[in-house]
Amino acid sequence: MSEVPTTVRAGSALHAERSVAALDSRLGGAHMPRRPQWDCQACEQPWPCDPARVRLAEEFGANRVNLSMYVSGLLDVALEELPTAHTADLYDRFVAWTR
Repeated sequence: MSEVPTTVRAGSALHAERSVAALDSRLGGAHMPRRPQWDCQACEQPWPCDPARVRLAEEFGANRVNLSMYVSGLLDVALEELPTAHTADLYDRFVAWTR
């Protein structure tokens, strides 16, 4: 049985962990983020790079809400791992493109 989060923050952390764990299968092992820098292992662009965005969009199809929720979980992890980055910049990078 899975753990039931007792706080909103715990629930967000669990969502973030699951998002990161699913990256390899969603991206087929290509254009994966190098962490904690969050740049692409393949093309060295800030992640999510254009090829990763295309693959994620294909993976979620027309369901943009789920795509934005998924990358929001990744944003949560990036915010923890890039504490000096501007939140708005990371939001634009991780989530805004899903509109």
